[in-house]
Amino acid sequence: MAAAFSRAIAVALWALPSIGLAQASNVVTTTATPTPMRWVINMGNQTQGTAPAGMLQTLQNTLGVPVSMVRPLLQPNSYLVEMQSLPVLGSLQTPQAIRAALQALPGVRFASPDIQLQRTAVPAPNDGAYAVNQASYMHTGAYASLRMQDVWEQTRGSSNVVIAVLDSGVLFENPELKGRLLPGYDFVSRVTPPTGTQENGTVVDSGSNDGDGRDPDPSDPGDAPPSGFNCPDGSTTSSWHGTTVASVAAAQSNNGQFLAGMDWNAKVLPVRVSGRCGIATSSDIVDAFYWATGSGRVDPTIGVNPNPANVINLSFATDTPLFGGGCAANDMVALAIADARARNVSVVISAGNNSGGDVQYPANCAGTIAAGAAEQDGQLANYSAKGAGTGFVTLHAPGNSNGLYVGASNTGGSTPNANGSTAFLFAGTSFSAPMVAGAISLLKAVRPSLTPSQIDTLLRNSARPYPANASNSTNLVGARLDCTPTSCGVGLLNVLGAVQAARALSNPLPVANVQQSAVVASNGPFELDAALSTNSAGGGANLTFSWQQVFGNPVALAGTSTSALQVQSGMAGNIAEFALTVTDTATNRSNTSVVRLANVSVNERTFTPSSAGGGGSSSGGSGTGTSAPTPVATSSGGGGGGVLGLAGMLGMLMLLGVWRQRLGVA
Repeated sequence: MAAAFSRAIAVALWALPSIGLAQASNVVTTTATPTPMRWVINMGNQTQGTAPAGMLQTLQNTLGVPVSMVRPLLQPNSYLVEMQSLPVLGSLQTPQAIRAALQALPGVRFASPDIQLQRTAVPAPNDGAYAVNQASYMHTGAYASLRMQDVWEQTRGSSNVVIAVLDSGVLFENPELKGRLLPGYDFVSRVTPPTGTQENGTVVDSGSNDGDGRDPDPSDPGDAPPSGFNCPDGSTTSSWHGTTVASVAAAQSNNGQFLAGMDWNAKVLPVRVSGRCGIATSSDIVDAFYWATGSGRVDPTIGVNPNPANVINLSFATDTPLFGGGCAANDMVALAIADARARNVSVVISAGNNSGGDVQYPANCAGTIAAGAAEQDGQLANYSAKGAGTGFVTLHAPGNSNGLYVGASNTGGSTPNANGSTAFLFAGTSFSAPMVAGAISLLKAVRPSLTPSQIDTLLRNSARPYPANASNSTNLVGARLDCTPTSCGVGLLNVLGAVQAARALSNPLPVANVQQSAVVASNGPFELDAALSTNSAGGGANLTFSWQQVFGNPVALAGTSTSALQVQSGMAGNIAEFALTVTDTATNRSNTSVVRLANVSVNERTFTPSSAGGGGSSSGGSGTGTSAPTPVATSSGGGGGGVLGLAGMLGMLMLLGVWRQRLGVA
């Protein structure tokens, strides 16, 4: 077993024991952090999926213990192997020595331990009426306010954009995610034993928690330990972490309940990488990266992901003493991040909850956007990591007081309650990360062609400077220190500034500001109003509109050349997506965004259009990959109802009532 990764949420990390790679001793003993028994060996330019002849025998000769092949990774030329016992040779008594010996073998490009990532939790405050709205989204006058109402007036996102959430899976029936989810995949490879391996009543070995290994079902079965056991972070109940993370980025908005997501249209690709106790292994995460990006590197039983991600969110972190606290350039996760960026995918990772420590692994790998947490006044949350490094960008995203975030959850303690959908207040960089991922998806809606490097630059250059005394580190008399770009990061997330900067790039595009995606209960009619769309200069003149159905069973449409599309009928038992292309006739520039309607009765995991489906886009977005159906156009009006206008949308931002809270949410 390897060092525990922390899922970057909720309890103060300072309350937990230090987690790291322990030194092996001559006597084999059971510890909470033993020498890693599983390693990934990258053999350079070998045939993918075929281990080089003699590799296992060479490893056995080097380590002096039996070594077995677990599986090839989707990462080219990488193989997961497992030692059957601890090394007994005197020169191989530490993980560092084992790694050095493996990397010295002929043909080995690198050797990486199969690191475990594990959640951490910060308890929510005990004042039951803490928030009646999402203060960090409002233009309240607070220094770190995101002013999301102003952002949504410019774009509410596009269903062209896919956010991959690598996490514990999702609850498909949660109303905040229903209508926004893609089928996804479960990448947790190790099947959980019936009771788990324990250390003084604490589970230290984990697995799927759903009774099997990898499969096409990324539903969250719950990550609670068996009755009578504790997780390494002390929790005993399920966290529903993936559902919460996904909801921060892309919750259904303006639906009369719970919360508003950052992006009102982006689709969520649930990729399950963590099981019991929120523990994920780096080898499973690497495979999930390659599948989520649609790289085509697949296990024959998995297949190619038909919905490639534009943004990957990973809300996990750990310390890496084996790497000197950093991220090696030849590390398997670092390579997966680099390969994701090469496929035009941005990667957002939680900075970690180490109470003012350096950004943790793998957020400190080159190419990542490390997301830390701040408060409304711009001070860093006490639990958040911070700092700069080579090749990654550190931003801090605001929550409410003490860095709290509102997210969707479930009241089930172990397995999900059928009618248990709710919202809680959470703390942790687990939830600042999807806030940044949601901001990136909004940028991709405005400028579909943006590259990860351009997005990094937009976020860096638009970030608000940290205010005075913002650091969560203190001087000798206990006063908070100032933040610098080296000590904290590039600044505070500024979505409005980034969107405005994206629109001001050379050859400006018009913006198709489509209405929010929605779950609908009837066959129709519904109206999709895009009257807030703007031309290349940000105004409303010289615009033409063209709507087209691009996914789902064909529906009856009217108004396809106006700003308001009438979906007259055809939504019963259907999921349909509609692409709006706006053209600025003064500049001859066009842009496309997509909105999705899903009937409440549809099972998103199994829905397939009965006729030629759709998905695709005309201006650089990513769709669902097949040809568009022919809409059934009609000449009369119809329409109306169904979806609220802007006033209703902004009114919904005040939300409804008081968020419920619970302690120790994981």
